[in-house]
Amino acid sequence: MTPPALGYYLGLPGWAGDYFPHPGSSGSALADYARVFNTVEGNTTFYRVPDRQTVERWTEAVAGTGFRFSFKIPQTITHERRPAWDQLKEFMTVMEPLGEHLGPFLVQCPARLGPDDLQTLETLFAALPDEHRYALELRHLDFFKNPARVEPLLEKYRAGRVMFDSRPIYQGDRQHPEVLAARHKKPDVPLLDTVYNGLVYARVVLHPDPRYNHEFVDEWLARMQHYLTTGYDTYFMMHCPTTQRCPPFAEDFHNALCKRIDLPALPPWPMPRQDSLF
Repeated sequence: MTPPALGYYLGLPGWAGDYFPHPGSSGSALADYARVFNTVEGNTTFYRVPDRQTVERWTEAVAGTGFRFSFKIPQTITHERRPAWDQLKEFMTVMEPLGEHLGPFLVQCPARLGPDDLQTLETLFAALPDEHRYALELRHLDFFKNPARVEPLLEKYRAGRVMFDSRPIYQGDRQHPEVLAARHKKPDVPLLDTVYNGLVYARVVLHPDPRYNHEFVDEWLARMQHYLTTGYDTYFMMHCPTTQRCPPFAEDFHNALCKRIDLPALPPWPMPRQDSLF
């Protein structure tokens, strides 16, 4: 697998919206997105398994690039007390045509799944194809108080653990209308930035008002400088309660990172600017 042109994988929680497709382009939002960013969180698969025709269109849109999708495992597997194992097999089979464009799958667990459910996690990971990599997102607070509880499983399956950082929206202005509308979707959990098995998978939720992001952005710039100089396989997903702010925030973050470490600039694209991180 060739290294990413940007030096790491930088992406957003989706490719459709106000920025893509570009004006005057062929009309493929994903193709235009993949000319700028080199990964994406595939959230749609959390709710349903795509059909083969959709996967074929995705494959065509990123052909010839080093793009990597990071799809969520369907919630019928991760969130049901009786997982739909047949659907897991169907899901993985449908995704096969993406081949080398498949990055780590995101295994997002519900907050009710705690240390007493480790056997459930073991069963899930044992059912996942071992040719792929996985990033595990845990939300039960006991896994943050005692991270070692899950470490044997991570080691056994070469999995990463998601670094979820929602501090900006909980320590910033909580009454901001965009934060109020979206905060219930963004759990308030401690940040755990330990790297497991050489895989960094960061999901960072910035505040829509950039004034509340500075200290957290500076922290992440320092972390990313360390991760990249160490040689970790690094995925950084830029989130915000309002998704239209994600592309310019991601661009600003990458530009700031380029001042710390020698990395290529993001390809230019026609982007209407709103707020800046700095």
